[in-house]
Amino acid sequence: MKKESAKDYNDFWEPNTREKELIKLTWSNDFDSLFVLGSSIYIYIFEHNPKTKKLFPGIHQHGENWQESKEFRKQALNVVQTLSFAVKNIYHMDEVADYLYKIGERHVRFADRGFNSEYWNIFQDAMEVSLKQQIASLPNITEVQQQDAIHVWRRLSLYLISHLKRGYFERLRSSKDTLL
Repeated sequence: MKKESAKDYNDFWEPNTREKELIKLTWSNDFDSLFVLGSSIYIYIFEHNPKTKKLFPGIHQHGENWQESKEFRKQALNVVQTLSFAVKNIYHMDEVADYLYKIGERHVRFADRGFNSEYWNIFQDAMEVSLKQQIASLPNITEVQQQDAIHVWRRLSLYLISHLKRGYFERLRSSKDTLL
């Protein structure tokens, strides 16, 4: 198993001006658009690893109607709130890193429900697929801009996951150390 490190390549990404412009160009603060993106991310996760739904008892309890539950809507909006924070602070990546680190730390409390480090990878995949779909649906951007935007969003999602993991693994290690 690969040991997670704070020196991960993705920890130090600083988008250049063109990358920042592409992120801003392809992001929408429209509520419906954000909800569709957040829903798409969680639908991907739950469909590709159904066990993850058990991490969300409020969603899981709705059985086949989980997508209509207020708990699902809330979770879908939570994830886009994190993405929105990253977009709003794209010129202050150190603040984004700190914000993500803290979210990662909070995920340690879900270990008792079955959360494991593999889920970061499925979350990464879900973000990439969902963002690619969203970018492909945007009017008024060229094919080249779409491809460039997909690339830069992939970099941003790798950055996000890297800092979430760092917070998670460092808190997990410190929790285990205090038990010893």
